Amino acid sequence: MSIDGEALRLHERYKRGDVSPVDVVRAQLDAIGRLNPGVNAFVLVDDSVALEMARASEARYRKGEALGPLDGIPITIKDTLNVAGWPTRRGSRTTSNAAAPRDAVAIARLRAGGAVFMGKTTTPEFAWKGLTESPLNGVTLNPLDQTRHAGGSSGGAAAATALGLGVVGIGTDAAGSVRIPAAFCGVVGYKPTFGTIPLDPYPAAFWQLPHIGPITRSVADAALAASVMSGAAGADWTSLTRASLNERLSEQQRPSKVRIGVPAGLAGHLDPVVKTAWEDALSVIAEVSSITTVEVPIEESRDIVGALYRLGCSHAVSQVPAEKRAGLHDALLEFIEPVQGLAAAELLRLQRCREEIASRTAMLLTSDIDVLLTPTTPCLPPHTDAPSAAAVDWLEWCPFTPLFNLSHGPAVSVPWHGEMGALSIGLQVGAAPGRDGVAIAVAAMIETLNDRRHPARSRAFVHAG
Repeated sequence: MSIDGEALRLHERYKRGDVSPVDVVRAQLDAIGRLNPGVNAFVLVDDSVALEMARASEARYRKGEALGPLDGIPITIKDTLNVAGWPTRRGSRTTSNAAAPRDAVAIARLRAGGAVFMGKTTTPEFAWKGLTESPLNGVTLNPLDQTRHAGGSSGGAAAATALGLGVVGIGTDAAGSVRIPAAFCGVVGYKPTFGTIPLDPYPAAFWQLPHIGPITRSVADAALAASVMSGAAGADWTSLTRASLNERLSEQQRPSKVRIGVPAGLAGHLDPVVKTAWEDALSVIAEVSSITTVEVPIEESRDIVGALYRLGCSHAVSQVPAEKRAGLHDALLEFIEPVQGLAAAELLRLQRCREEIASRTAMLLTSDIDVLLTPTTPCLPPHTDAPSAAAVDWLEWCPFTPLFNLSHGPAVSVPWHGEMGALSIGLQVGAAPGRDGVAIAVAAMIETLNDRRHPARSRAFVHAG
């Protein structure tokens, strides 16, 4: 795949000596100090670690020994993933402030590639919802409209990326948690095929819903970052049979003419502003690709994932020592209440239905169409003064993203700018498991179509020089 995002351009500038990783990181740290107080995207910023990593990168470039295209590139990391030397609080007052002893596999691969870690970003408690607010860290606001939420659960990563803080924000996604905040904040969110990026520690009680994925300002950077983190690792047994992501992203893996499917009856789910932007997007995309209407069990998928997701969160709560449970968010306890005492027969029914839907979706996406296109969310970001039910019942306003956690296929949220002055929406491009190249290619096509109409709308990376 041709990579021409910010990361590669900055990498080339480092090689030429036009700018240094140290200068870039200093500019980033300064920008975080100025911009983060307005949105609350970071839970930890470590100037000394960032500058130490940047100096090591600068030395490698001077010797012509760069480790790869992410060497010296500023990265932010969601506070659900272990980074050696930093605590993993997961948005909860009940967790330890002790430093993690080692990196998660994906983070170790970024470190081995020379990436510079700027800090850790906000998440709701145990990443349980589609908005980022927690008793530990408060609310993360949307940089595009600070009266609204940034989305979640990777809201800090999306808010930072939208502000130009970091080239890549690393997030996690079990029902849309990379794609929802990316859509709300006007950036790109990519959830690769399940198992592509190893999960470490493997979340055995979460029903194979979670994925690790990047949030970036371009499709190209998302593909590059995912490629660096991808590959088999014994820590995650599901990763061992996955083909190389670089192979899946190659030109040979893409059809010459992409067939796009749109779920029947979708428009009835959409808020008026989203509906207008969605129809605008379809009219433009239809000029270059064939679009057909298909039947997809959107709401049934959402409800199945919702139940399994609640079970995973319930397990996370069960691991909190009894003496600390008073520190848990009341809304989290309300969220898991519906699955307390779930009967075995009902659990088996949910799993059977999940497998049936996953098989039908894979058949659709390998025979009738190449990708499924939806808005990422049917609504604009909720206002921060919205009723608390918007947080507890977040799956009600998030029907489109869970299908691709259920079915394990790749999904990319790419921004679409409608009328000038209006908030952008996200367009979700999803494909069958293993067909990441198709999803990325269509997302890049949509990105190009949108950039041609609104060339001045993209947000710049904050750097020196």
